Amino acid sequence: MVSSDNHKISPIVISTALGLGGRGIFPYTLWPAYRRLLRSVRETGTTVLTKSSTRFKRKGNLIPWNPLTWKYIRRLPGMGMLNAYGLTNEGAARAGAEIRLAVDAGFRVIPNFYPEFAKGTDRAIRETLEALEIFQFLLGQRFWSVELNFSCPNSAEEIRENVAQGLKCSREVRGKYPGLFIIAKVSICHPYEFAQELEELGINAIHAINTIPYEIIYPPPHNPRSPLWQVNGGGVSGGPAFNAAYKYNRELRQKVKLFLIMGCGVTSREDVKKYFDLGADAVSFCTLALRDPLEAEKVILL
Repeated sequence: MVSSDNHKISPIVISTALGLGGRGIFPYTLWPAYRRLLRSVRETGTTVLTKSSTRFKRKGNLIPWNPLTWKYIRRLPGMGMLNAYGLTNEGAARAGAEIRLAVDAGFRVIPNFYPEFAKGTDRAIRETLEALEIFQFLLGQRFWSVELNFSCPNSAEEIRENVAQGLKCSREVRGKYPGLFIIAKVSICHPYEFAQELEELGINAIHAINTIPYEIIYPPPHNPRSPLWQVNGGGVSGGPAFNAAYKYNRELRQKVKLFLIMGCGVTSREDVKKYFDLGADAVSFCTLALRDPLEAEKVILL
């Protein structure tokens, strides 16, 4: 458990599954089991990493109020999910306001922000710093940590080519916020050297990993193409992603010494134990909260 100015990251972390504000996603909040999970998250002080926001409103593939776009989230066998959400959000100001409500309600929330490098490196960094100023203004001393998401298989950017941009962004954020606990979320597509360079820059923690591109879990030609092939294939999470995520995290643990949040593919308490046995400092899950909130509650009550 990491402490910083009386704030801490819990051994179990819920990532993205509680929405942009960190206190639940509609319509999941209509589900009694999900509401029960929310109560347990608040009562146990479980760390919540929000769904990614961007500096300004972004219209992705899935629009929650439009049923025609619900096809961009699909269930997979083995407690899996495939999504091409596309970073739909109302922007950093709205996200910050929602996070403040969650924190006021007793949730322990860390905002996740996605730098839009497709706009150009300098602009993306400028917007990142603007977003952090908004979070700081709205949260005050309760803004002690941020997760920078350098990995999203559902966006237009090429993940493999954003390492230099991620390093430059991290350097700028660290320079402006020397006391901020910075978490970098990385992809299975990132080389291990990326995490090592982030560690050298003074990033406090690595969160590995994000959802995994469909073609990595179901490689051609022996598997059919993704049902979401028209929108880059989408990202796989939950059970089908566990083996690939476990392998990546096992190697990553040997490469870095900083605080490591291992995740992706967790569907049970046994999966959590496997990550801790690898040397995880914390373990995160997402899909489990949406597919089986009762089991998710058991995990956070470990």
